[in-house]
Amino acid sequence: MKKYSNILIFTGVLLILYSLVNYSINQVWDWVSTLTLVVGILAGGVGGYYYFRFREKEFRLRSLIYGGNVVGSIVIFLAIASILAFISTRHNARVDLTEKGLFSLADQTRTVLNNLERQVTAYAFYKTSDQRGAQDLLDEYSYRSGSFRAEFIDPNEKPQLARQYQVSQYNTVVVESGIKRETITDLNESNLTNAIMKVTRDLDKTIYFTTGHGEIDIADEGSQGYKMYTDGIKKENYLVKTINVAEEKKIPEDCSVLVIASPKADFFEFELDSIGKYIDRGGKLMVLIDPQWRPSLVEFLEKYKIQVGNNIVVDATGLGQLFGMGPEVPLVSNYEDHEIFKEFNTMTFYPVACSVQPLDEGDSKVTSKSLFKTNQSSWGETDYEQGRVSYNQDVDIQGPVSIAVVATKTISGNKKAQILVVGDSDFAKNAYIKNSGNFDLSLNMINWLAEEEDMITIRPKEIDDRRVNLTQKESKTIMYISVIALPLVIIITGTLVYFRRRK
Repeated sequence: MKKYSNILIFTGVLLILYSLVNYSINQVWDWVSTLTLVVGILAGGVGGYYYFRFREKEFRLRSLIYGGNVVGSIVIFLAIASILAFISTRHNARVDLTEKGLFSLADQTRTVLNNLERQVTAYAFYKTSDQRGAQDLLDEYSYRSGSFRAEFIDPNEKPQLARQYQVSQYNTVVVESGIKRETITDLNESNLTNAIMKVTRDLDKTIYFTTGHGEIDIADEGSQGYKMYTDGIKKENYLVKTINVAEEKKIPEDCSVLVIASPKADFFEFELDSIGKYIDRGGKLMVLIDPQWRPSLVEFLEKYKIQVGNNIVVDATGLGQLFGMGPEVPLVSNYEDHEIFKEFNTMTFYPVACSVQPLDEGDSKVTSKSLFKTNQSSWGETDYEQGRVSYNQDVDIQGPVSIAVVATKTISGNKKAQILVVGDSDFAKNAYIKNSGNFDLSLNMINWLAEEEDMITIRPKEIDDRRVNLTQKESKTIMYISVIALPLVIIITGTLVYFRRRK
């Protein structure tokens, strides 16, 4: 009789659970729930009555031994779990198991955190119910650096702190180090790393773009402008300004990098003299030059062992068609060993480029080297004004063709000037900069010239939205199966084994 009472109790419990789960999922108390609840209560009641009536009055010695083993195992398990929990609070590790490492910090961010020499505190003003997503990101920063600390503040509970930090809206993060403070209203990895660099950097460096010769407009938001490029430079914590060398007569002392972007008119001799004096005091110059250039600037660059070719680089592989373009768009996938390309292995492309090659003869204090070349199926077409082009061994440059060169001039001791020339300016325009690796490479060039090598890396990744949308019924079904059903199966299996061994 005892055997049947156990079956009745077990059946009753299952029927009662089914009725409750069915109602929770469907949100409707139907006749099925009512029937299973009534039958479950009756079955459980009858089974319980006979179980307690006919149960054994004394425990057998074997039962006591089994019970003791169970209690001992539980105590040992809890002791081990407590020790592991204690160790994990002091020695922990975080692992990103996503397919593409979407939740890992970018190399740039890890470099910034590893080099932190000052204490940085992030005050996150979030309602308690909205802190989850922000806390995941801030915890990752705290895990990577002992100099970074995050503190969450509910503006509703501590309005005086919100007023102190001039916070006027929810979901605002204030990053503070010493007397410097930056406010973030859109929290993501890029903005947070940017704010950390701002509050820990002693001096903001300035990037100057020349004007007055038909150069590309850095404020132009159209396809042919440099607005995206200069916005990216500003996000790297540089000041961006323009300069008309003819009017200023000299390059300012605070100029970290001087950029000449596709001039359409010649420079005056006194302008080039001013740029030369800037280089002679250890300045950094970047020239983005296109085919059909003017001679004065090209002759000036030859002083630094850089030769700009009067040609157009043609790529016969047809890879330019990937971007809806023709053979005049060479692609580059192999780069020379240089700090600019540290951890950079992304393809870049250059719409309508000319060759730029290092020269062997010239000032002994100047050295020049190629940065990257096109593939072997390309060449430098000299007679490019014709409608049809073809390789001419006598006059054209056989590929691979160098289209970027960096020259270094030793000034005195460890002080050096650098000149970087690329035979194309279009790759950094709004129309092309976001394609492939153009954006990262264009910023890496600025960072290297500005002697901010720790910033030369891939920018933080944009996280794809991979959420799975479930209905309320589906989510509850998954919850009951994973949280209740599976553990219940284990419990029932253990109980059956226990009662079987008692016999």
